[in-house]
This record gives sequence, structure tokens and C-alpha cells, in this order.
Amino acid sequence: MNIPTNILSIIDIINKSEDRWKATYMSFWGYASLIKSQFENTSDWDKEIKLWLPASKNRHHIYTYKQLHSILTSKDLEITLNYLQTLFSLFEELLNEASKILCSSELNTSKWIYMEEFFKENNTNDILTSPQLKELKLAKETRNCYIHKGSKINKKWLNAYKEAKGNPIASINQNLMKGFGGFKKLFHQIEEWQDLIIEISNKIKNKIESK
Repeated sequence: MNIPTNILSIIDIINKSEDRWKATYMSFWGYASLIKSQFENTSDWDKEIKLWLPASKNRHHIYTYKQLHSILTSKDLEITLNYLQTLFSLFEELLNEASKILCSSELNTSKWIYMEEFFKENNTNDILTSPQLKELKLAKETRNCYIHKGSKINKKWLNAYKEAKGNPIASINQNLMKGFGGFKKLFHQIEEWQDLIIEISNKIKNKIESK
């Protein structure tokens, strides 16, 4: 069957999402490096300067170059987790729309119980392996902790981590934990989840085409 336009659009955005994420990441670091190379050893580094900002009603904003450099180089975690938030929300929307075609009824896949159900339906139960489903759950719980808990982990996240990675994180104080230190490199982990979501999205596309 012909794939509905809205589903094609979501899949297209998902497939192109890595470019937007990494362009944002590199633009912050590129501008920060430029500022450092041009101003760190000058009198302007610690002096307040009006920097041009056409979108502002004031047409400028006041920083020191040192302050601006510090802000730009501290945005890594925020940029990366914002990307996960956007990517996973798109993925949930895709599953919801695809469920109208591939499943026995429409599923509210913003809830984990229904996302899991999506991959147990007759038409979709060969899309994911059990380990991949556990990784999806961990990705979702990571996104949820970022949005709702200020990057503090909770029991749901700890359980999802144990299921996906095969071992608990006994040493982390979940009330103080920030930045998801259970991952050696969060950037790499989100790249892996992104690859998984792209793979699943394209399999869903093929499933719909074959109906």
C-alpha cells in the first residue's frame, strides 16, 4: 500500500535528525573556539561588550567574551539530551500513526505499555529483538528523567538500565546523580539509540509498503 504522507514525513525527519543535532553541537563549539582564538589574550576577554543580536528588541546583548565562551562550552549535555527528547517524541508519534495500519487498534505509544504492545502485534513482532526492546525502554526512561526529573535518575531508570545492560548501578545516589553517569559516553549511547530508531523506522516503512 502507499505510505500515508504524515508517516513518510515523520520517517524523513527521523532519518535527517542526526544532521541537525550534530550541526547544532558543532556550531556551539565552532563559535566557542573562534571566540577563544580571537579574544582570550586580548583586553576584550574580560570587558563587557554589546554583541549584535538582531532578533532581540534591544538589538544586542551584553557579555564578556569569557562569559560567552563559558556558556557555549557548557551546553553539551543539554544539546544531546534535547536531541534525544526530540528524536524519541518523533518515534512515539511514528508508532502511534503506524499502529493505525499495522496493529489491531490504534495505540497510544507515548506510554511504554502500549509501545511494548506495538512490537508484540502479529504484523510487527519480528521488528525487534528482546535486547533492542530493552534498549528502547532505557532510552525512553532516560528521556523521561531529563524532561521530568531534571536529569536525576529514578527507580524506573535504574530498573531499565539493569534490564538493558545486565547489571545494576549500586553506587549511584539517585537523588544527586546528574548527567546519566551510568553511560561511559552518553553521546555514544544516544548515537546507538538513534541508529536503532532509524533502523526500526525504516522497517516500519517496509511493513506498511508490503501491506
